[in-house]
Order: sequence, then C-alpha cells, then structure tokens
Amino acid sequence: MALFEWQKEGFPYLITFASVSLFLLLKFLLKQNNNRNLKLPPCPRKLPIIGNLHLLGNMPHESLHHLAKKFGPIIFLQLGEVPTIVISSARLAKEALKTFDLALSSRPQIFSAKHLFYNCTDIVFSPYGAYWRNIRKICILELLSAKRVQSFSFVREEEVANLVNRVAESYPGTTNLTSMLGLYANNLLCRVAFGKDFSQGGDNVRHNFQNLLEEYQVLLGGFSIGDFFPSMEFMHKFTGMESRLKDTFRRFDQFFDEILQEHRNPDNRKEHKDLVDVLLEIQQNGYPETPLTTDNIKAIILVGAIYF
Repeated sequence: MALFEWQKEGFPYLITFASVSLFLLLKFLLKQNNNRNLKLPPCPRKLPIIGNLHLLGNMPHESLHHLAKKFGPIIFLQLGEVPTIVISSARLAKEALKTFDLALSSRPQIFSAKHLFYNCTDIVFSPYGAYWRNIRKICILELLSAKRVQSFSFVREEEVANLVNRVAESYPGTTNLTSMLGLYANNLLCRVAFGKDFSQGGDNVRHNFQNLLEEYQVLLGGFSIGDFFPSMEFMHKFTGMESRLKDTFRRFDQFFDEILQEHRNPDNRKEHKDLVDVLLEIQQNGYPETPLTTDNIKAIILVGAIYF
C-alpha cells in the first residue's frame, strides 16, 4: 500500500524530471551537431548535458590554469548550454579585447544581477551603449574625480583613526583584524556614499545593513542554474532562488527609498555632499541626453556599496 501511495504521489515528479532530462539531452545533441561545423579551439572531454562544468571544481581559477597548461592558452569550454572561450594568455587577451572590443564590451546579464541591480542598469552589468557611456562619464567626472575623492579625505582620516583605536583597545586580547578592516571599509563607504554612519546601532540595526550586503554578495557569487542553462531559468521559481532574490531586493529598495527621501529633504543639508547628493543634483540639472531615473541612481549607488 505504501509503495502504491509513493507511486501515486511521485509519478508526476518522475514524469517532469524525465521530460526535462530528455529535453536537455536533445538540446545537447543538436548543439553538438552544430559545433562540428565550427573551427573551435581545443576542448577537454565533455559530459552529456553539463558539458565541461565538472572540470571547474571549487577553485575555478586553479582549474582553468591546469587546463591551460594541458590544452594551451585558448580553450573552448561548454558550460552547460553556454559555449565559452577561455583565454589564459595576457598577450592574446589584449589582442582579442583590442580587435573585438565592441563584441566583448558587455558583461553577461546573469540571473541574479537582473533581479538585484534594477534590470542591470548599473555600471557593471548594463550593456555597452549610450546609457552605459553616460553613467561611466558621470562616475569619472562627478563621483570619482580627483577633486571629489580629495573632498572626502577627512572621512578617511577619521575612519583610519577609529580603526587604530579599535586595534589599540583590543590589546592585550585577541585582535580580529579581518572584522575590524571590514568594519572600517563599511563605515567609510556608508559615510562617503550615503552621508550616514552605520557603525553604532541605530539605522544599522534597523536595516541590518551589513547582513544585507553579505546576502547580496552571496546571491551574486553563488551557483545559478539559469546562468548555465538559460532554458531552465524557470526552475528558480521552485528552488526558492527567485523569491530569495526578490525579498533581498525589496529590503534594499526600501532602504534606498529612505536614503533618497532624507537627501531630498531641504532641512537635511550638509556641509559636505555625499555621492547621493551628487547623483540627485545630476538628475535634476544635468545630462539631459540620458536623464537619470530614481532606479538608475539606486543601481549606481548599490554597485558602489557592493564593489567599492
């Protein structure tokens, strides 16, 4: 009776799994036939469906180094459904990027980035074009110019002094430099970008800001089946990945709404402008050829919070 019940309940899942497996296998065979007509670089032995994914291991950079020693500086890898060329020579990489710069100028829009970075409207994942050139111009001339960086020197000096004090106060006990350096970088970033100090309770506790940053980094760097099998992207609905991305995005979006509302309030004017102030001024007064939306500003700030 128990066996009958298992068959009754598990049969639909078994049919779904078999159908998906058959679909991937057929797609793999069709792609194999198409690739035979192309002149491709050397390729390690592939497995059905997953291709060369099994060769990457836990340390992909080391795996690619060993493959380059065996197959040469240019390798073709089939990463799931995604054909990939790996160049391990600095000279060849420079030549390829110089000759085919327009074709290689855009980063792949990975599944998590599309959900987290406002449909890839940040400077890292947005495709090459007029919008990307405009926000790059804004970052170079307005946000990261020598004059702007110098204007935040007092913040850097104060945070370095705070770091030294924390190290001194930990003596003679154990000093966790990793944690202290992370706190230093986080405080410096928040004061420069948002004009707020999250180091002491308050907003940091209310928004759980540090945990949000860590969650973003985990979601961006983790394995995503949709990045290697685009036809299987719908599976994220069942694995919980999509709901996790949407929840994290919602929390950060609410945080940014509060930050922007505070900066738009004329009663909160500060002596030193932070990056949010600069972007809001640009939105209001500058670059009419490609106007910035509020979501664009959030995306640019968010990349700064994650990568800077």
